Amino acid sequence: MEPAKKRNLSQLFKTLGVDARLDIILLLASGEKCVCEIFEKLKLPQNLVSHHLGILRQNNLIINHKDGKRVYYSLNRKNIAKLEKVLIGISAAKEKMSNC
Repeated sequence: MEPAKKRNLSQLFKTLGVDARLDIILLLASGEKCVCEIFEKLKLPQNLVSHHLGILRQNNLIINHKDGKRVYYSLNRKNIAKLEKVLIGISAAKEKMSNC
């Protein structure tokens, strides 16, 4: 794996290594949500949820759009699919090694 890709992947895992961020990803897996829905479901302060949403957005794991005064968030399906492929590749490599 190229060093730049490896760094990016490492950063994604670091980003998802925080419980609140992983909880947000899992919540958004069921569909688009506004910030108010996210912090109510997770029982976290709005400013903390906004902070984590910002980090997830910076790492291109989620996207957002504004509708009036509300901001709605959803998974960046393209990048989630890329991450899924990497995880499948890791799993396949592990299987190959265990068959040796």
